[in-house]
This record gives sequence, structure tokens and C-alpha cells, in this order.
Amino acid sequence: MKGRVVATLLAICFSSSFCFSQLSDPSRDAFGGRGRTFDSPHSSSLSGIVLGTDGKPVSDARIEIRNAQMGTSIASGYTGPGGNFEFDNLPSAMYEVVASQGLSQSSQRLTVTEIGMTLTLHLSNGDPAASKADGNSMVSVAEYRVPQKARDAYHKAEMALAKNHPDEATKQLAKALDIDANYAPALTLRGVMSLDGAHFEAAVDDFDKAVHADPSYALAYTAMAAALNQLKKFDDAIRSADRAITLAPRSWQSYFEMAKAYVGKADYQHGLQQAARAQALSSTDYPPIHLLRAHVMLALKNYGDAMNELQAFLTLAPQDPNSAAARDALEKVKAFTASATAPSPANAVR
Repeated sequence: MKGRVVATLLAICFSSSFCFSQLSDPSRDAFGGRGRTFDSPHSSSLSGIVLGTDGKPVSDARIEIRNAQMGTSIASGYTGPGGNFEFDNLPSAMYEVVASQGLSQSSQRLTVTEIGMTLTLHLSNGDPAASKADGNSMVSVAEYRVPQKARDAYHKAEMALAKNHPDEATKQLAKALDIDANYAPALTLRGVMSLDGAHFEAAVDDFDKAVHADPSYALAYTAMAAALNQLKKFDDAIRSADRAITLAPRSWQSYFEMAKAYVGKADYQHGLQQAARAQALSSTDYPPIHLLRAHVMLALKNYGDAMNELQAFLTLAPQDPNSAAARDALEKVKAFTASATAPSPANAVR
């Protein structure tokens, strides 16, 4: 499962770190705050089983529950010996349930209600060797050299984070890196945790170690771009994102980070191009991309498109922590455009 939890955390970090200065007029934009998941007054359970093409239960398959609208991860874990999984206290909503093991992946969308849901997912029986290598379709030489005990500790760190136990995750990552100090996914995951805690320099240090340990690990370059954007080192962020895209051409997160870097440099044309690529590759309509576009449209004084982008964000993510600032921005732009088009008192008909 190499990088799957890291990618999910990065998506959260990308969303939460996407912020601008407080809006005071329509030529400035603002979307502050940190995003995790939405809240719901109702919760339910979701259980199921993963079966292989031979009809037998698949153990140790990774299960991830995603918000179908925002694409963010709600919970994750692994199937038991009988291929079973169960998640409790899920808010009632539309979800995408993804099962994966090795090179095989299966997903299903469903609405979780207060009554609870059960489902069956099917996975193609894959090569056990691929599963041992954490499910990366292009396993590097560096990955083959990682001791199994380090991988096991890393997976425990993933599971701890999925259950919102960061202290346990930190402990397991330390164990993995004690076994293999050059284990790139573990270094990257530790860096992502630093990035989420706004410890940007520490994050950059871990990402730098990760790319030196395994130059083929694309996710580390994407994470590095995210941290460099936070530090306003936009040229460096573009180079890092470009390297990630070379290694993983369909990584929408890399294009999104590159878009943010170009926008940070006020190169709005290239920023919009990269944002469009990110949106095209994303499996869902990712709300923060609309915020990025709104920022560009406001900077270009294209208020009509800015309002459309803000409205698109609010439609997709009405309960996102950034929604209040987006609504405020939308109302200010509406008020500004209304006052700009209103006739002056001298020209008003008496």
C-alpha cells in the first residue's frame, strides 16, 4: 500500500494549507482555516467483506472510506483474516469505499444512513510479491531493500493515523526509521505530519532525505512542493512538482501544487493551466481548486468568473471550514459589482 495514506494526508494538507490574506475588497481574496472532514449530527456503521476472484476472503486488504464530494479520507484500515472490515461512527453521507491490495483495486459508492450498511468488494487475486512491496506498481530497488519489520511498523503508523492516534503513529514511524533510516515512505509520512503541524522546515528536511533515499518516490517530491509553497519558495516548489510529474504523470496533487506555485508568482495563466490539469486528473471535483481559480479571477478583476468559482466551491463543500470565508468573499464581490453597475445619483432619473 505504498504511499496511499500519505497521499490522503497530503490531500488534507493541500486543502487546509490553501489560504490567502483576509479579503477587504474585491481585488483581494481570502480563504483561511484548516480542513479535515465535515460534521454531521447523525452517525452510522459500515461493514463488509473483500473477496478475491476465486471467491475466497482477502485478508490484509486496505480499506479507505472517502467523502464522495470532497475526495478527502474519513477513515481507513485493513481487512481481518476473514476478509471482513467494519467502521463505526461514520456521519450519514455519500462515500466512496476503496479496497486495494498489491496492484488490484476496487471501489464502490454508497450512501451511509443511520441504519447502517454492508457491502461486498471484489479484488483480482494479485501477485503476492507485489503485495509484499507495498502495492507500488513500479517497485524501486530501494523498496525491495526495506526490511519487512520496517514495513510492518510503517503500516501500523498508517493505521494509527487513520484512527487519529498521532502519538502512536509517531512511535511506529520512529521504529520503522530505527530499522531503516532511509525508508522513503516513512520519512515522507513523518514529513507530512510535520507539514500538517505547520513545522515546514522539519517537513522539508524529511522530504529531502526521502528523495535522496529513493529518487523514484514521486510522492516525496509532491510533498516537498507543498512545503516549499508554504515557505513561499515558489520556484523551488515548481521544480519539485515537475519532478513528481515526471515520475507520476497522473498525480493530480502535483499539478495542484504547481498551480499554487505559479499563482504565488502571479503567473496566473500557467496557474490556471496547471489547475485545469489537476481537476482533469482528480477522481472528484476537488473544491480547493475552485478557491484557487477564484483567487486568480479576483486578481485579474474578473468578478463574474470569481463569483462562479466561489459558488462552485460552496456547492461542493458547504460545510468546509473555509466556507464561511468563501461566503463572505462572495457577498463582498456581489456588493462591489452591484455598486459598480448602479447609476450615479447625478444620472438617476428624477
